[in-house]
Amino acid sequence: MHRTLFERLKDDLIGEAVLSILKEEGPITFASLAERLHVMANVETNDERKKALIAAENEVREKVTHVSHDRGSVIGDYDVGRIRSLFKKDSLTTSIKKH
Repeated sequence: MHRTLFERLKDDLIGEAVLSILKEEGPITFASLAERLHVMANVETNDERKKALIAAENEVREKVTHVSHDRGSVIGDYDVGRIRSLFKKDSLTTSIKKH
């Protein structure tokens, strides 16, 4: 799969946003990431980076609304409903040693 320079720039900027949130010891969520990208776009002076930041923010905000409507469905390679069920009390099994 070949990604364009714009797509790679967008991915790099998302990475920068995540790192800046981590440096501040903040929570990494779709909402916090979208907000950080928005803040970064507001202060960016380079037009190409600004466009990539806006596109990245829009992409992340789309994920936020998509996730909230699709709880329990497959997102990417992950079945969100299954992942959540791993942490429910009734899904835990007792350990039975057989040796």
